[in-house]
Amino acid sequence: MITSTSNIKDCFDQYLSECEYTKRLSSHTMNSYRDVMKNFLKVMPEIKTPMDLHPYLVHEFFKRLGKRAKRNDMEIKVSTIRTYFNKLNVFFNWLEINDLIEKDSLTAKIIKPPNPRYNDAKALSNAQVSKIVGAIAYYNMENDEQLKRDIAIIKTLEYSGIRKGELLGLRVQDVDFMEKTLFINGDTSKSKKSRYIPLHYSLQSALKLYLKTRVVRHITSEYLFVSIKRNTPLTRQGMKYWVKKYKRLSGVNFHLHQFRHTFACNLAIQGTTIISIKNLLGHSTTQMTERYLRSIQTEDARSNIDSLL
Repeated sequence: MITSTSNIKDCFDQYLSECEYTKRLSSHTMNSYRDVMKNFLKVMPEIKTPMDLHPYLVHEFFKRLGKRAKRNDMEIKVSTIRTYFNKLNVFFNWLEINDLIEKDSLTAKIIKPPNPRYNDAKALSNAQVSKIVGAIAYYNMENDEQLKRDIAIIKTLEYSGIRKGELLGLRVQDVDFMEKTLFINGDTSKSKKSRYIPLHYSLQSALKLYLKTRVVRHITSEYLFVSIKRNTPLTRQGMKYWVKKYKRLSGVNFHLHQFRHTFACNLAIQGTTIISIKNLLGHSTTQMTERYLRSIQTEDARSNIDSLL
């Protein structure tokens, strides 16, 4: 039985065990929580039990993080601090709810860090996307199977804006050419909500060509995107290698999540309402969606302004 004198690592493991079933967190998210707690305990070795937790020690944790980064000529991003704060705070709240620490003894007294302000453009330009597509086409001229698969991947990212986990979780049955929709299963989504995304004609074409290569290869995996060498689903490590390869070949320094920003910005420029964009992205609030639209430049609105009566 967990008590206020139990090892804090044991308390955290109990908290994660409950989250796995109540919040249905993915293994990737669970690991990110473990990494945060691992670093917290590494930086704060004096904290052994919940009774050792005090607001000044939580503030000391962020102070030490900053000092460690400075020694390595680095700077901790506000977004990183916010991530640590959010994940630690929900655990501290769980401790309070379960009477392992006094109510409001910690969460109410920790100074909340500011939300990160993003001024950089996260969306990819049309020229950058074209370079990535061009690299895929050029370097797979003699490998039709990989060409069709990788074009289908890039078009799925470009025209659906789905997350990496959602992409890897897609199954063949999720593609409906009759209804022209792509089904995103809530079990693979960060929001845990299922949704349908209309299929763009370019995405339809790319998926049809790719699915034909699966038939030729006698692929039986229920997952849509599979390894080129084996009849197994494409993995996170496989996608990491995929991105690294095409970053090098295209000369574009990109990451997968940028396609999500690109999708959102392109929809907004075309006049799509923020509510529709929110629903397509699977966001729970429009505030989150607004962060994805920060790449829209003043010049992008010129045609809209010119068309005003």
